[in-house]
Amino acid sequence: MAIKITSWNIEHAERLIGPNLSSSDLDRRSRVRETIHGIDPDILCMIEGPKGEQSIKDFAKDVLEDKWVPILLQQPGDSLGSRDKEYKISGTQWIWFIVRSSLINKCRLQAPSVWQSFTGYKQWKVHYWGQERADNHDHYRHPQVLVVEIGHGHELELIGVHLKSKINKKKILRDNDGNLVGAYVDEAMKARIKLATEAADIRKYIDAKFDQKPKPALIVLGDANDGPGRDLFENQYLFFDLVSNLEGDVMQAEKFFNHSLFDYPAHLRWSARYRDAVLRIPASQNPLLLDHIFMSQPLCHGTLPLVVNEGAGLVEHEVFERVNAGARSSELSSDHRPVSLMLTDITS
Repeated sequence: MAIKITSWNIEHAERLIGPNLSSSDLDRRSRVRETIHGIDPDILCMIEGPKGEQSIKDFAKDVLEDKWVPILLQQPGDSLGSRDKEYKISGTQWIWFIVRSSLINKCRLQAPSVWQSFTGYKQWKVHYWGQERADNHDHYRHPQVLVVEIGHGHELELIGVHLKSKINKKKILRDNDGNLVGAYVDEAMKARIKLATEAADIRKYIDAKFDQKPKPALIVLGDANDGPGRDLFENQYLFFDLVSNLEGDVMQAEKFFNHSLFDYPAHLRWSARYRDAVLRIPASQNPLLLDHIFMSQPLCHGTLPLVVNEGAGLVEHEVFERVNAGARSSELSSDHRPVSLMLTDITS
């Protein structure tokens, strides 16, 4: 059983459901539908999905015509939405797994309370640079875990993430030498430290899985709000980058995660373009890889029913460009491009 997995941040997906949509939103909805049909994933990890079980069911009906359906925490006898608080997600941008209807009986969503039991805490203490008093932090959008039966008693765990945003609305100020000063720097530093601690919590869950299974099949995917290269703050202030935190320690090779795009052409290895006001780079010249898929070593060794072969990952540029040809900015399907990974049946 080969499986294609896609991660896509569908910008403000809640605007694509319900009656009385604007003509731009109706156009966007059509482009989102066509994009997903063009990619044809078996499992879609949807970032910036709508809030609550009812809304994601409406999305599957209105946008996808129920050809892909969400996997919910809802149990038989539950009213739709009665378990919304159990997802542990704040705000309006939720993480959902939507699967091909033929996979419904092979998938289940794991309650975030299980995650917190494995890691040992719901929130953690954070000491910002030079600060003796610790603040508390937790996942604003708690990771969601989809468990998929892949045969011969094995299960694949997909960990969907949408980490802390680095949006900074403070005014950019510089001294006479051009160095950043003031509240903007403080806000940027705090956001990046929070991001790093969220990644550390994900690694803590991964460590727990390696304590439970000798060869866990794990995939981390979603929007990490960071790129693989180091920007000004990572390079001059923190001296580490977020993706390295998610990949793990190479000295513990059995727990190190491979990036799905490590052998993908460098000039195509990006999923969004944004203007960088700090470095004064326009969006057209600033391609960023914000959306990632990482996989555990056992999925690369050929010892499980599914294997990740060379060249299995890609950014879905071709589908995205074709579907959005001629679209105005308000009609683009998203400001992110989908990223996919193909897992191949070991017997094929």
